[in-house]
Amino acid sequence: MRSRLLRTLPILLFSVFLAGCQFNPFTKKSGIQITSHPDANLVINGKSVSKTPFYDENLSPGLATIQMTAIDSGQSWETKINLVSGTLTTVHREFGSTPDKSHSYTLSFEKLSNNKDSSVNIISLPANATVSIDGRPAGFTPVTADIAPGPHVFSFTAPGYQDKIVNAAVQTGYRLVLNLTMATMEIVPTPTPTPIATPSAAPKPTGTTTITPLPKQATSSAALTKPYIEIVSPSMKWARVRETPGLNGTELAKVNHGDIFPYKENETA
Repeated sequence: MRSRLLRTLPILLFSVFLAGCQFNPFTKKSGIQITSHPDANLVINGKSVSKTPFYDENLSPGLATIQMTAIDSGQSWETKINLVSGTLTTVHREFGSTPDKSHSYTLSFEKLSNNKDSSVNIISLPANATVSIDGRPAGFTPVTADIAPGPHVFSFTAPGYQDKIVNAAVQTGYRLVLNLTMATMEIVPTPTPTPIATPSAAPKPTGTTTITPLPKQATSSAALTKPYIEIVSPSMKWARVRETPGLNGTELAKVNHGDIFPYKENETA
């Protein structure tokens, strides 16, 4: 009995070892491709690695933090991705004049339980963006759908945002996760119309008497029969003619020094 147990024990230990290998296999590596426009300095998981474009297919699977800083403007951007063994994850950033005028997308993969299936999960910012796949409407984001493996064209539109097209390939046995951030549309200020001068309406008469100097009259007394009145105002060169005598009378006209007028009547103030 003891000898039989000794013969069986190594077999049991070897079986446990094999079971452990199945749960802890040698980990496959994962790949990443990072691009940007313009070029940017690149930090992965807090470590400065290079600048874009960047490619590495020897990374450990798991969550990774990607940080980019545009070389020309200093504008920075950060995202988190999940690296899956045996797949290539793509990250792209298009730096605009401001962060809201910039767009980006990531392409990653999730393993499906059925290795013969293939699908896509589309996420966007803003949500409810209109999606077309290969020119056919696919609804509004977020969208999850079965899709044939191979290359596809994904088109996005949203009010107030720039249209975007992303080309990506779907693999058999995996779900493609497309995460897009759209850039807001450039606002072009509407020019202010230049006022056009138009003729104004003629003013309505107000009843106010317009006072204008009378034309120069004949200065020769021989031209008029006496009695007549001659305007004498050498200092002012003109005088006011009022409707009634006195300063309170309504002014009717202005006459020039030396003008001669026929005498009509006399009224005392």
